[in-house]
Amino acid sequence: MRVTNRMLISNVLTNINNNLQHMSKAQKQMSSGKRVSRPSDDPIVVARVLSFKTALAQQDQYDKNMADARGWLDASESALNMATATLQRARELAVYGANGTMPEASMQALAAEVDQLIDELVQTANTSYGGRFLFGGTVTTSAPFQRTFEGTEETVSYNGNTGSLDWEVAQGVTITVNENGNKVFMEAVGPEGSKKSVFKLLFELKDALVGNDHSAVGDTIADFDQAIDHLLNIRATLGAKSRRLEMAQERLFVAKIGLTETMSKLEDIDLAETVMYYKNAENVYQAALATAAMVLQPSLVHYLR
Repeated sequence: MRVTNRMLISNVLTNINNNLQHMSKAQKQMSSGKRVSRPSDDPIVVARVLSFKTALAQQDQYDKNMADARGWLDASESALNMATATLQRARELAVYGANGTMPEASMQALAAEVDQLIDELVQTANTSYGGRFLFGGTVTTSAPFQRTFEGTEETVSYNGNTGSLDWEVAQGVTITVNENGNKVFMEAVGPEGSKKSVFKLLFELKDALVGNDHSAVGDTIADFDQAIDHLLNIRATLGAKSRRLEMAQERLFVAKIGLTETMSKLEDIDLAETVMYYKNAENVYQAALATAAMVLQPSLVHYLR
């Protein structure tokens, strides 16, 4: 085959452009740190990387959900811890008031403290977390408990519901993070079917103290024991859920490390290898330019000259 000068020029330009593309690809990999940047670089690898990124994004969201759920559970447990302390103080006052030798003035002083404990317990029952009330069921935007007067009778009403708040913490796995206030505070004492609230129990204690009725005061002690046990059982449930989420977060953290490592192997460059590849492409490019200068120099003009 006859080789023309035009064919030589075309081959030289083709080789120089190819070498420039190799250098450009290596330079892009070094500057981005990624082996692939678009699907055409390696469709199979890009598809797997996208799949890993989707999985990591899901796990990040589950991690956030679990952190929020743990915050809710821990805040609820902390509030019930304070409620337990309030009831324990009320029980102590009941023990004092049940003493038949307690003078009436002291009984009135105990009643005044019980009145303050009622306000304290209402405030605790209206504890919020991140602007949302913990014990209102699914009604989280308004305070669920309110101390009111009905005629001459004082009461604490519950304005929430018995709905549950479910967080998705893994694919197809949800966990209920709330305990509704009706269950926690309004159905705490007494036999099934006729339970009364911890607030009614405190009002009974207060009325007995005001009435200087030592016997009636003593009758509330067993109810306080039951109410305190009721709160302790709920706190144990909340603690168990928080611990479960803590373990799930640890497991998720390990899984995320594995996914990240695998994805890194797929898309990240070996910097030393890429630098060597770049330097080799650069040398070839320089050689191509030098060869072009030698091959294309003897033209018809040079012959005539």
